Amino acid sequence: MLFGRGAECTAVERMLLGARQSKSGALVIRGEPGTGKSALLAHAVERARDMRVLRGVGIESESELAFAALHGIVRPVLDRLERLPELQAAALRGAFGLSSSRTEDRFLIAVGALSLFAEVAEERSLLCVVDDAQWLDRGSADALTFAARRLEAEGVALLFAAREGGARTFPAPGIPELRLGGLGSDDAEALLASRGGPALAPAMRERLIERTGGNPLALLELTDTLTPNQLAGRELLPEPPPIGVALEQAFLERVRRLPAQTQTLLLLAAADDTGDADTILRAGRAYGATAEALDPAEAAGLLRAGTGVLEFRHPLVRSAVYQGAAFSERRAAHQALADAFEREEDTDRRAWHLAAAATGPSDKVATELELSSERARRRGGYAAAAAALERAAELTEGEEERARRLASAAERAARAGDTTRAAALVDRAARLASEPRLLAHIEHLRGGLALRLGAIAEAYAVLTRGSTLIADVDPRKALEMLLDAAEAAEFGGDVAHLIEIGRRATSLPQGAGTELELATSVLAGMGRMLEGDSAHGARFLRRAISLAGESDDPRRLLFAGLGAEYLGDLAVERALAARAVALLRALGAVDTLPVALEMLASAEAWSGQYARAASDATEGLRLARDTGQEGSACDFLAILARVAAVQGREAECRARAAEALDGAAALGLGLPAAEASHALALLDLGLGRPAHALERLQALALAGPGAGHPRLAFLAAPNLVEAAVLAGRIDVAQTALATFERWVVHAAAPPMLPLLARCRGQLSAGAAAERHFAEALRLHAKSDRPFERARTELAYGEALRRARRRREARIHLRAALDTFARVGAVPWEERARRELRASGETARKRDPSTIDQLTPQELQIARFVGEGATNREIAGQLFLSPRTIDYHLRKIFQKLGISSRAELIRLDLEGEAVR
Repeated sequence: MLFGRGAECTAVERMLLGARQSKSGALVIRGEPGTGKSALLAHAVERARDMRVLRGVGIESESELAFAALHGIVRPVLDRLERLPELQAAALRGAFGLSSSRTEDRFLIAVGALSLFAEVAEERSLLCVVDDAQWLDRGSADALTFAARRLEAEGVALLFAAREGGARTFPAPGIPELRLGGLGSDDAEALLASRGGPALAPAMRERLIERTGGNPLALLELTDTLTPNQLAGRELLPEPPPIGVALEQAFLERVRRLPAQTQTLLLLAAADDTGDADTILRAGRAYGATAEALDPAEAAGLLRAGTGVLEFRHPLVRSAVYQGAAFSERRAAHQALADAFEREEDTDRRAWHLAAAATGPSDKVATELELSSERARRRGGYAAAAAALERAAELTEGEEERARRLASAAERAARAGDTTRAAALVDRAARLASEPRLLAHIEHLRGGLALRLGAIAEAYAVLTRGSTLIADVDPRKALEMLLDAAEAAEFGGDVAHLIEIGRRATSLPQGAGTELELATSVLAGMGRMLEGDSAHGARFLRRAISLAGESDDPRRLLFAGLGAEYLGDLAVERALAARAVALLRALGAVDTLPVALEMLASAEAWSGQYARAASDATEGLRLARDTGQEGSACDFLAILARVAAVQGREAECRARAAEALDGAAALGLGLPAAEASHALALLDLGLGRPAHALERLQALALAGPGAGHPRLAFLAAPNLVEAAVLAGRIDVAQTALATFERWVVHAAAPPMLPLLARCRGQLSAGAAAERHFAEALRLHAKSDRPFERARTELAYGEALRRARRRREARIHLRAALDTFARVGAVPWEERARRELRASGETARKRDPSTIDQLTPQELQIARFVGEGATNREIAGQLFLSPRTIDYHLRKIFQKLGISSRAELIRLDLEGEAVR
C-alpha cells in the first residue's frame, strides 16, 4: 500500500486506462531519493497485469555505454524487429551490436524504438517503466524521450522515475511531470504504524517526521536503526537525519557490518552494469569470494539474487556501496571485472573497466577506448563515442595525439547534441594542437558549434579565419568551412559577409568534382546577386542548378535549391527541395529532414500552396524541436505565420510571428525575423491596413543583420509596391519597383515576371495599366502561383471598375474571388467580394470545403494516401506509428464523409473534388 500517494496513483492509473483504450501517454516522476518513485513504478506494474510490461533502469557505471539501457528494456521483444521498416530495424540492430549495420542519424534509432513499442502494443497495450532515469546513457535517454513525445494512439504508457538533487539530471522537455515530496503528518504516521515491531513514542514519532521531512524511505530506514531507548524517546535521534546523501550513508553503515567477502561482491555488483551473477562471481574469484558470500547481503535485505541476476534492493544501495569504497578498492574492482569480461560482445565493457582501473597514461588502454568509440559511432551512439574518446585522450601521452582524440570527441559530442561539452573539448584540443590540418579541423568544429549555439558573428569569424589558414593546404576543407560560414551569414541576413564569402570561394584553387563546383557557384552567385551584379550572379546560380541535375544527394539538391531561391525561381526550388525531402525520408534522416522541409515549406508558401506549406511546416516544427534545431523552429513558425496571414487568422499569425521574432532575436537570425515581419505586413495588407503594411515592409527592406534578409526583401518587393500605392506613397512604390525590376530582369525567373508586370500596372494608368495587367495574366499562365494570379485579377478588376468598365471588371473580380476562396485567403476573398459588389454584382459566400476541416497533419497523411502509400509506409515516412496513422485516417474519413481510401485518392486535396 502507498501512503499519501492517492492523487499520484490516480494519475498513473489514468495513464494505464488510456493505454488500454489506445491512447498513449508518458510521464516523468521526479523526487529526492526515498520519496517513493520506485514504489509508484511498482504500483503501475501491479495495476498493469493485463498489459505487456517492459522494464529498465539507469545504472551509473553503465551511463557511458551506448544504448545499453534501451537494449535492456527491449531485449524481451527483439523478435518483433522483423516487423519494423527495414531502415529502423537495421538501426536498432546496429545500435545494440546485433549486426554490423551503421547509422549516421541517432534519431532514426529513436524512431525505431517508437515503432517497436507500437508493434508490441498491437498485441496488447504496453507499459514501459524506467527507474533511475538520470543514469540512462545519453543515447537511450534521447531515444526514449523522442519516442515519448511522439506517442499518440499506440496504446503505450511510458513512465520514467528520475532522482532530483544530484549532479546528473534527466532532462525531458515536452513530457508531463509529476513531483513527489515528503508525506504529510497523517500519512507519515500511518506509514510508521504499518511497519510493525516496537511502538514509537508519540514525541519521537513527531520528531522523526519533522527531521526527515516525511521522506518515506528515510522514515522506515531510520526507524529500523533506532535503539529501544531512541524508540521510546529516551535518547536523541542521530544527526543529520538520513535523507539524500545521508540516507546513502545509512545504507553504507549496514553494508559495513557484513563479512569482508560479502562487501567485496557487493562492490563488484555495484561497479558492474550487467547484473550478471556469473560475471560478478568470476571477478570475485580474484578475491577468493564464492557464491555463499552473497547470502548475508540477501539476509540483510540489501540484494536480491534471481536466476543468474543480482539486483540491489534500492538504487541508493548501489550508489552507497560504490561511492563508499576507497579509490584503490574501486580500481581493483574494475580491474577484476575487466579480467572477467571474456566474450567478444563485452569488449566495450572491458575497455571501460580497464580505463577505470588505470592510474596513469596508457596508450594501450587509450587505443582500446578509441576502438570502442568507433564502434559506438557506427551504431549511432555519439554521446558514448564522445565519452570514450575523451577518456582515451586523458590516457594519451603525446600532445598532438591527445589533441586529435579530443577534437574527435568534440565532433561526436556535437553530433549527440551536447554542444556545451563539445565546446569544452574543442577548447582543450586547441591548446594542444599545432599541425595545420588538425588546427583547421578544430576551428571548423568551433565555428560549427558557435553556429549551432546562435553565436552568428563568432561562427562567421572563426570559419572564415580557419578557411584562410587551410586554403593552400586543403582547398576542399577551406570550401567546406566557407559553406558553413555562408550558412551563418545567410541565417543572420548579413549581406557584406555573404558577398565576401562569394569572393573567397572563387579565389580558392578549384579542385575536381561537380560538388565543389556546385558549392562554389552557389556562393559566388549569392555574393554577386547581393552586390548588385545580378547578371553574373544569375549565371553562377543557373550553373549550380544544372550541376545538381538528377542528383540523389540531398545536400547538393539543397545547395542548388538555395541558388534557385536567390533567382526567385520558386518552381525549381520547390522541385529540388521536394526531391531532397523524399530522399531524406527514404534514408530515415530524421536529423537532416527539418532543413529540407524548411526549404520546401517556404517555397510552397511563396508559391501559394498554403495547405501544403502548413502541413510541411507543422511537421518540420515538431521535428526541429524534437531534434534541438531552434533556428529551424523559428523559420517554421514564421512560415506558419505567413500562411495564417494570408488566410486571415490574425491571432494565430501574431502569436506565431511573435514567437519566431523572439527566438530569432535571441539567436541573431535575420532570415526567420524577416519571414515573420513579412507575415505581419501581409496580414496588414490583407486586412486593409496598407499604411501599417508599408511601415513594416520599409523597415524590412532596411533591416540589417539579425533583423532582416536581402532575399526576403527581393521577394517581398511586390507587396511593398502594392502597400505604397494603396497608402498613396507613389514615390516609395516607384523606388521599390526600380529595385525589383533590376533583380527580375537578370534573374528571368518565370514566377517573378508576372509580378513585375503587375507592379508596373499598379503604377500606371489608362491603356498602359491595362497593357501591363494583361501581360501579367499572360505570364501567370506559365507560372503555378494561384494566389498571386488572383491578386493580379483583383488589381486589374479594381482598375477597370475605377475606369467605370464594370462588366469587364466583373470577369476578373469573379476569377479572383473563386481562387481566393479556394486557397482559403479569407481577407482577400472579402476584398474581392466588396469590389464585385461595387461593380454591381453580388457574390454568394462560398461554403467552407470539407478539406478545410483537416489539420495540417491529417492533410499530410491524406496526401500520402492519395499517392497510394500504405499505413506502414506513411508511418515510416512521418516517423510515427502505423496505429497513429490509422487513428488519424479514421478522423479524416469522418471529416470528409467518406469511407474508403479509394474515395480519398479521388479527392483534390488542394480544395476541390476531382470531376
